[in-house]
Amino acid sequence: MDNKTLSTLVPKVCKGTYTDQELISFVNLVQKISLSYLKYQEVIGKHIRWERRQRSTELEDMAIDCVAGLFMRDENNIFVQLDRYFSPYIGDENQTDDVDLLVLLRRLVIKKTKQELSRIFKERDPEGAKIIRNIRVAIKNAEDLSTFREMGREYIYFSPITELELSNQAISSFEFSPESGSDELDTTYLRKDKPCMPERSLRCQYLETFNPKDHVSANIRKMLDVVSTAESFQNYLPTDVVARLIRQTNLEIVRTRLLAQIEELSPLDHVRMQEIDDAKIEVLKKIKNKIYSQYIASGKIDQEKGDIYYATLADVLDDITHSKKIESYFRHLKKYMPELTQKQYRKDERTIFEYLGKLTKKWFREYLKDLL
Repeated sequence: MDNKTLSTLVPKVCKGTYTDQELISFVNLVQKISLSYLKYQEVIGKHIRWERRQRSTELEDMAIDCVAGLFMRDENNIFVQLDRYFSPYIGDENQTDDVDLLVLLRRLVIKKTKQELSRIFKERDPEGAKIIRNIRVAIKNAEDLSTFREMGREYIYFSPITELELSNQAISSFEFSPESGSDELDTTYLRKDKPCMPERSLRCQYLETFNPKDHVSANIRKMLDVVSTAESFQNYLPTDVVARLIRQTNLEIVRTRLLAQIEELSPLDHVRMQEIDDAKIEVLKKIKNKIYSQYIASGKIDQEKGDIYYATLADVLDDITHSKKIESYFRHLKKYMPELTQKQYRKDERTIFEYLGKLTKKWFREYLKDLL
């Protein structure tokens, strides 16, 4: 689509007087803007795609997902978000040229894409999103921590004003604005001419002072202490590196605790655990024979569904033996049948599957009674 037609196309899209071809052209332009932003994010190092391999249409599909919300209609078939956004700039009294409309459109689409990317990342990696959120809260509440953005990446550093005040040094001609762009920061203070510290070196030195009871703000300060005192490196850190180190240390803590629990088991505990695992194997053999002999052989369910039932019941037993939170039969089965609805479950699956579930638990209890 020729961008020079925006001054006529945008009013039509907002007021609902467009043709099908005009709407398609506008949607294609919006997708193209979103897609270019996604590709730029990949260029600067962001992991945008769900899979590492370069699937041909994944970014294109993601761009459409990101901007789909802009095309929500009201009861009058009007695109409410587009109409609300562009109304001050279009109409008889407000004439905006094509270039300005393109700038406005790019601003809207990129903002929407950023919002949806944030949602997608939270759904993809809730633990990582939680860590990033905690980092942002910690920085917001700390007087000695600040951030700046450069080339699409966020960085954390010690506020120079706070450092100077704490050391009772006079602030002469230094001007600083935490909210300003990176080109306004004092590059001498930030040591931008130095290389960044290798992540492995940072991690080793950070772990020397790491304490599992530290809050996120303390973790950030300890990492910044490492790079601040190493004058041959930059004295600031990318937010994603900080988040990654916090996540790695959290995982190591969990792993250490689990290993400690295992080491605390007595020889008798190991024997009992092995006996419980053996009991589970025996129960699964019986339930598998039940599924095949009574339901598949008679044609009540097919081979594929029988295998799904068996795998799901194995998961149920795993939850029981590992003291996990017990999910409903429906939720367990839905993991293997993603399209399954509650209505379909009640109609087609519940009778046979819940009977098999109750039978599995009954047999397992009987084995445990004999063991204990």
